[in-house]
Amino acid sequence: MDGKIFEKLIEVSECAFFISKPGGEMEITYASKKFYSILQYTKEEFQEKFKNSLMAVILPEEKQKVKNLIARQFAAGGAVNIECRVKRKDGTTAWLSISAKTLLHMSENRFFCSCLDITKSRNNVENMFKAKHEIDVIANSIPGGVLKIRMKDMKILYANDGYYMLSGYSRAEFHINFGDYCDKIIYPADMKMVKSVFGTTVENNGLLGFEHRIVGKTGHTKWLYVNGRKIDDESGEDVYLCVLMDVTSRKSMEAEFEENIRRFKYVSEYLKETMWTYDINNKTFTRSGSLGESFSKENFLRTWDDLPEMLELFHPDDAKIFEKNVKNRIENIGSSRYIYRIRDNSSMFRNVEICAVSVSDNGDDKPDKIYTVTRLVDNAEEISSRLDHEREEISERNKLVNMAKSAQAQAEDNITSLMPYASFMNKAEKILSERKEKEHYALVCADINEFRKFSHHYGFSISNRILEEFSKTLLNNLAKEGVCSRVDGDYFVLLTKYESHKELLRMMSEMVRARNVAEEEEKDVNIEFGTTTGIYLVQESDCELLEMLEKADMARRSIKGLRGNHYAIYTDDLKSEQFKEEETISEVYDAVRNNDIEICYMPRIKGDRENIVGCKAVPRVQLKDGHVLESDELTRLIERGGKLSSFALATLSTVCCSVGAWKKLGNKIVPFSIEMTASELSIHNVVKKIDDIVVKKNGLEPKDVIIEIQERYLADMTTVLEMAIEKLCGRGYNVVISRFGTDHTAIHSIRKLNVTGIKFHGEYFNEYMTSEKECIILSKTVEMAKSLGLTVTCGGIHTPMHEEFAKKIGCEMFEGDMYYGAVRANVFEKCFLSNL
Repeated sequence: MDGKIFEKLIEVSECAFFISKPGGEMEITYASKKFYSILQYTKEEFQEKFKNSLMAVILPEEKQKVKNLIARQFAAGGAVNIECRVKRKDGTTAWLSISAKTLLHMSENRFFCSCLDITKSRNNVENMFKAKHEIDVIANSIPGGVLKIRMKDMKILYANDGYYMLSGYSRAEFHINFGDYCDKIIYPADMKMVKSVFGTTVENNGLLGFEHRIVGKTGHTKWLYVNGRKIDDESGEDVYLCVLMDVTSRKSMEAEFEENIRRFKYVSEYLKETMWTYDINNKTFTRSGSLGESFSKENFLRTWDDLPEMLELFHPDDAKIFEKNVKNRIENIGSSRYIYRIRDNSSMFRNVEICAVSVSDNGDDKPDKIYTVTRLVDNAEEISSRLDHEREEISERNKLVNMAKSAQAQAEDNITSLMPYASFMNKAEKILSERKEKEHYALVCADINEFRKFSHHYGFSISNRILEEFSKTLLNNLAKEGVCSRVDGDYFVLLTKYESHKELLRMMSEMVRARNVAEEEEKDVNIEFGTTTGIYLVQESDCELLEMLEKADMARRSIKGLRGNHYAIYTDDLKSEQFKEEETISEVYDAVRNNDIEICYMPRIKGDRENIVGCKAVPRVQLKDGHVLESDELTRLIERGGKLSSFALATLSTVCCSVGAWKKLGNKIVPFSIEMTASELSIHNVVKKIDDIVVKKNGLEPKDVIIEIQERYLADMTTVLEMAIEKLCGRGYNVVISRFGTDHTAIHSIRKLNVTGIKFHGEYFNEYMTSEKECIILSKTVEMAKSLGLTVTCGGIHTPMHEEFAKKIGCEMFEGDMYYGAVRANVFEKCFLSNL
């Protein structure tokens, strides 16, 4: 071929050519014009700037790699193929693919090379991988499965991690067992339906949307909702991209709901009960069940709008009561129950109990629905007496109403010289009834925090002086007209007048500040005490003084327990919050009754992490809304008393059942601790009940059980509590004072009670309590405790500072998240007991 023709071919070629000398710099002895155009230099510029060195334009981070590749491939023989980045004249970076071969030219070895600009292809590949990575990230972030399937045989072309999580298999396991065909895990009974839906969807070229079941790895069944659409595929086959959501919980709830409705219907008919639901807003009325043949379904309580007609069915003495209760339920959230005399089909009066509760769908104070249960009552006297008893209990719980009926309300207060409570009621009612349109009044309920302790520790003279000081504070800052009374003990009520909300807040702030910074002449009793104050802003429509005072008291109760001086103003939210708390207590009570308390165990170590010498039982209760109550929240609810007084015994029973089972399986068990409150240890025959649970029912020994009592419960210790502790220690149980040193009873409790140990808590070891003075005091206390043969433990170790200070004062055993957190029973058994 003619040389000039060859040269023209080289110029129009996509590929550049060059010849270089062997060596580290790869000096170019010849290069085509294409080579220089790729680098954007002329031949002269390249020679002048880089001395014809190819290595000079290769990026610094690439040079060593290129040299190594050339050396390795040259040693292996054959052609040399490398890809590298070079820097062009304009500063941009280009990718070059170079193929070279050594030939003898003019008695010297030379590299004969071809060079191709592959920048675009490299960028395209990089973008493709980046896009694929982003798609994988998005697909795996979807809370469910993403599936690309070939419809004709249900072969999986793509699946995200979520799909394999739904099935329970790993990718490798799924491929080995099912060969990437998703129909292999479809529930057999649903297979025909699934294939029919797929076939119809393909024929109609439509969207995919249905529910079916799959069988997971462990044999469990899950419900999936499938939503998909057709996508273009290179093969031209029908391919769908689907999103799969786990709807097992919803399907289970639907099935349970349907079962409950069916059961409810049969049970209500069998019991001769009728369940009514009235939607107040839509005025729709539904019911189920039957009162029996004595009453017609057509003319008994058809709808609340037919109230006049309904009243004709009631005994004249009961008609007005029923009308009042119905209107109250329509206007206010709450419940009512009463026994009425109602005519049956033979015009005879029958005793019928009607229980109604009105509720709000969105949580406000306006009811939306009324649920009612109506049933025949054979023996009305027994139920009536029970209802009367319940009403008496409610009345007794209302402190203000109860005091208004007592003789003490007529007596003058000799300590504070405030007006009697009865006089306060009369004067406040008169002031409010004569108030003008633009006059604003507020009712206030206030008390002193933990007032009983002052009488117990300092005597009545000091406690009376505190009452006098607090009454002066109220009179000087709030009750300027003297409309103030001490209802009972440390409980005060007063009426105050204010011009604006801003002025009221200023008055309250001054009252709190007056308590925090007392005048020097008032400091002859140098005892700090906190107060809790509730306020109700009187509205124009208010007329019942006791109801207003109860709302002020509700505001006070909402912040009860806070340290220092605090006040709260009543809002409608407080009532709903109180209802929520009562609902929470009911849920916890149901958990106790149904044995739904979850117990976790926190290992207790001695010396090092491997030396497990015990554990603490940590109860948890999951509420219907998913919130989990743990120790501190549960203790707060238990301290309110009532039906949660047996919570600790239920927890102890659950723990002993597990520990007893571990022991019977041959495991070496460790002592476990459980927290109990003063009210729980004060119930009747508590030691016998504990003995029955621990020894008789579960075959454990008293020494296996450690009962922790917080030190604050011992401040006002009753004889009942003291006797319970003595009996427990006498029976061989370990009783430990927890949160030791946080109250005023530490040394007194050790001296008086026959306890077996003390327990500090790491949360108190902060920067203010780790001084040398604190260290000396606590170290000597620990030394004294050890001399008495008591164990010394520290819980709540969450930081190295907690651990360091606990060890410094001489603690022997430790608990906390720094070592091991609270774990489930099966984890504790497997990971800790099996290694003992």
